[in-house]
Parts: sequence; structure tokens; C-alpha cells
Amino acid sequence: MEKVKLGIVGLGRLGREHAANINYNIINAELTAVCSAVKEEVDSIMKEMNPSYGTTDYMELFNDKNLDGIVIASNSAFHCQMICDAANAGVKNIYCEKPLGMTLEEIELIKETVEKNNVQIFQIGYNRRFDRSLMTMKEKIDAGFIGKPILIKLANRDPEWDREHLLRFSPTSGGLVFDMLTHDYDAARWLIGSDAETVYGMGGAFGYEGLAEINDIDNCIISIGFENGVMGHLETSRNSTYGYHVEVEVFGTEGCLRMGTTPNKDRVVSMDRNGVNTECVKWFFEFWEPTFKAELQDFADCIQNNRQPKAGLMDGYKAVQWAFAAKEAVDKRIVVNMK
Repeated sequence: MEKVKLGIVGLGRLGREHAANINYNIINAELTAVCSAVKEEVDSIMKEMNPSYGTTDYMELFNDKNLDGIVIASNSAFHCQMICDAANAGVKNIYCEKPLGMTLEEIELIKETVEKNNVQIFQIGYNRRFDRSLMTMKEKIDAGFIGKPILIKLANRDPEWDREHLLRFSPTSGGLVFDMLTHDYDAARWLIGSDAETVYGMGGAFGYEGLAEINDIDNCIISIGFENGVMGHLETSRNSTYGYHVEVEVFGTEGCLRMGTTPNKDRVVSMDRNGVNTECVKWFFEFWEPTFKAELQDFADCIQNNRQPKAGLMDGYKAVQWAFAAKEAVDKRIVVNMK
């Protein structure tokens, strides 16, 4: 069977990792074309991975009928334009990093454009659905291992940021809720099989001077009432001094499932006269590394086998809808009804 020919737009931190996974780790895919607005990033990938061509004009990839699919890993602010341009150019298989769009108007336009142009496979980058531990949790929940789910709790803590970097990053990221908590919401609604009905939250800028002035926060908690009656609690932070930390717990009438109680870098525990120490994972890619390969493997497999991905257009759409409700709930400290 011929390899799936993929082009990628966006070669920043995560985009470069996606390119490397396609090139080195996905046996049924080929990194055929790369694009970035930063020529040095294109030149670097061309030298290291030797795709067929590189460009700074993403429309060159979208108009290339020899490509089987496009991976969009650009800055979030450009997702809507690029998705619509790709669909209008006739691209039939699109993978895009989250979030789907930055406004409610954008996600409506994306949905309309993708459906109008009969895009066959649209995959959104909610990589946690490909984590082996969370997949096991999902299987056990669906099999009734914990009985009826009562409560789902997720913690998502980023390691400390360089303040100046965060202040530059924040305005194009959509803020804390968009950038981090849509991952948690997508994982929660997937695990328990329900959309949110109500959302309430609070948060603030506790760790970084100047963040509040640009209308962003660095810590928050959110309570969710799901349509199926499950209670949800999400908490997130941008200043975890000890490293990157993720926890997931689902409690039910017959038991409990828990993942990630200690953010271990590995299984080594160091003991000396100063006590016991376990080194922590330092950043998100290190923690979730296998899932980034798995989601792009799934994209290639979906193209070859003409099947739909685990995380599709409507998953991205619903996550952005929820993010706007959650941001309103946090900003105003009110309960927002999503009906």
C-alpha cells in the first residue's frame, strides 16, 4: 500500500515535533511538503528531513493535488483562515491543532465551509484521547467498572513560564481557558459521554504581573454540570513550580479510576540524607509524547482506510462553544446555562 503523502503548515514548537513524527515514526506516511512563514524553520526541516519541497506560501500546499492530507499546526489565530482556505481549495483530509477557531463566528464559518466542500476526514488535535491510560479509563467506564459515574475531576498545571514570553503568547492563544482547558473539557465529555449543561468558574492572575492588564489569568477552577447528571471539576495553572502536572479521576457508585497522581518523569526514586525525591516531568510534550505520534498515526490510518477519526469537527466545535461559556462564567463569576 502506498504511503500517505502529508504536508504540514506551521513548524513551531509542536509543528516541528509533528513533522518529525510523520518523517521518522509513522510507517504508512511520508512527509512530502512543509510550510512556515519563518523561512529559517523551513530550511531547517528541509536540511534535516528532506521532504520533497518547502515553502513560505501555504496555498502552495493546499493546491497540491498530489498530497493526501494537510496538517495545520500554525498559531491558533490562523486556524480559521487556513482551514477555510484548505477546504475551498479542495483539500479533502485535514488535521488541525486545537482550538478549532477563536470566536463563535469562526467555528460556525469553519463548520459551514468544511461541510459545503465535502471534506472527508477532519481531525482536531485533542491528543489525550490517544493516551493509553485514558483509553483504559474510558473502556472501564463504558464497561461499568465504576458503576454510574458521579464525579469527574481533572487537574492541568503548566510549569512556570518566562513572564515576558507568556505576555507575548497570551493575546494570540485565546487565554488560559482556550489554550489549556479545552483539552480537559474534551477529555471529560469523551470519558463520561456527555456535553456540559451548566458551567461556573473563578480565576485570577496570581503569578504574573501584567497578565490581568491584557485580560488573561494564570489559575482557575471550573465546575460543570453535565447533561447526564455527572458533576465535573476542572482546575488549571500556568505556574506549577515543580513541573508539568496532570491528574484525572472519575468516581462512581461502584468504584473509582485515577490517573497521574504524581507527575513522575520516570520510575526512579532518589533517597539520601536529605530525604526522598522523585523528579517531575518538565513540560507537556514530554508527558504526552506518545499521544502526538498516535493521533497523527490515526490521521494517516483514517485516510488509508476511509474512516472517521476519534476527535472530529464537532468535537472541536463543541469545545470552543464550551470555552466561551466557561470564560464568561470565570469573568463574571456566574453560572452559565449552555442550553
